[in-house]
Order: sequence, then structure tokens, then C-alpha cells
Amino acid sequence: MRGPRPRAGPGGAPRRVRAGRGFRGRRGGTPGVWRTAPAPAGPAAGRSGAPPRKSAREGPAMRIGIIGAGHIGSTLARHFTRVGYDVAVSNSRGPRSLDGLVAELGPRAQALTPEEAARFGEVVVVSIPFGRWHELPSAELSRKVVIDTSNYLPERDGHERDLDQDTITSSQKIRAHTGGNVVKAFNALPWQDLRDGSRPKGAPDRLAVALSGSDEDGKAVVAGLVRDIGFDPVDAGNLGRGGRRHQPGTQVFGRKLPKDEMSEIFHAVRR
Repeated sequence: MRGPRPRAGPGGAPRRVRAGRGFRGRRGGTPGVWRTAPAPAGPAAGRSGAPPRKSAREGPAMRIGIIGAGHIGSTLARHFTRVGYDVAVSNSRGPRSLDGLVAELGPRAQALTPEEAARFGEVVVVSIPFGRWHELPSAELSRKVVIDTSNYLPERDGHERDLDQDTITSSQKIRAHTGGNVVKAFNALPWQDLRDGSRPKGAPDRLAVALSGSDEDGKAVVAGLVRDIGFDPVDAGNLGRGGRRHQPGTQVFGRKLPKDEMSEIFHAVRR
């Protein structure tokens, strides 16, 4: 089964999914909180011409593929379908093993293979144990916005020398393997808080989600999705230095933090 192919850009190359209407991010990888931009009048699209994010009530929704349906993957699938996105979930055991989850998620969800879910999604969530990164369908993920929720845990994943020596980050390895516009997010907040912590904008107990990436347009798309499901995105920086700010062992990992406190931590780390 093949999902819809992305529209071609100049020279026939696939267009990258960019920021949807109403979202913009800081440039240059500077840590900080993402801001809402005024929505343009009329049926505006992102700067690249990619369709803006729409709710189910407004028209066709962004398609999100999810590879890995464990705690984080299935929780994100519930959030994304709740706010009106079309979702394809997948795992290593086959689509039939996800019948129960799809029935729970409702008509906006379907189960596919990982390759099919990657083709389906305009944005693709990778939520697998990091040690299985080499199994990701690289051809299908190339040049797409890829949300990496994984963490390198050598006691589980086995030791990888370049990661142990800190010459590269786990998300950089996934980017090198897939050729995707990788944004690391949803890896630092405990999954139970991701499941239960969604709050409306402005709520005093709304939680922050750290994200990092070297593609500014990709980060803007992911920041918008974080906001849509009830959290505040906080930019940690690029995929290398920024990714190191919210990996295991850092001040923000495993903690429930509001956006201002998380942003202050990232700024202090930079100094």
C-alpha cells in the first residue's frame, strides 16, 4: 500500500513540509520558547506552499505516520487523532496487532507497516528503542520531517562507541541513516505526563516539551504540533548541541517543567 506522494518542488524534488499557518520559530538555533504568529487572512499556506495544519472541522488534516506504538507512540496517536489529524500507526509485529488501538482511536486512524506509515505521513514520528535505529525505512523517511522520541540507553540498546565518546548524538545518527529533517522531541517528558498533562493555552500547570533540530522549518512544524496537543514547545537548539541539552542525564530529562523554567535552564547551560 502506498500513501500519497508529496507534491513536487522546483526541479521535481519533493517539497519539505514546513511550518503551518500561525506558527513561527526562532532562527539560528537559539534556545527559547516558540511564539504564535498572527494567522494571515484567507486560506494561507506555509511559506513553501505546503498545506497548513487544519482541524478535522476545517478540511483535510495533516497526515502523521507513527513508527512504534509503545507508550509514547500510542500516546501521541491518541493526542493527534483527538485534535483532528489523520494518523497511521505501525510496529514491528504487523498491522493486525494494532487492531485494538485503531478501534480505540477511531476513524482518523489506521494501522500500516512501518514503510507504509512512513510513506503516508507528511510528518513521521519515530518512537522505537534507539538500538533498532538501523531498521528504520530510510528511503521512505528521506527529506520528511521526522520526530525522534528515542533515547540512547546503552544498558538496553548496547554500546555504540561514537555515542559513548559523545562525538555524535543519537538523533544525528537517525538523521544520517534516514536523510530526514529530524527533530528530537517528546523524549524527556515521562510518558505518563505526556498522556495526562495536556492543558489549554495559558493554563498555569501547562507543561513544556523540549525540542531540538537543525532544520528551522521542521522545528516550526513540530512546535506547532506540540502546541496543538496541549503543551508548550521550548527550543533547545540544533540537533547536536541542542539535543545534548535534553537527553538522559540532563537537568530537564524526566522532569515536569513549565516553559519559563525549562527555557531558563537552557539559557544557563549555554553560558
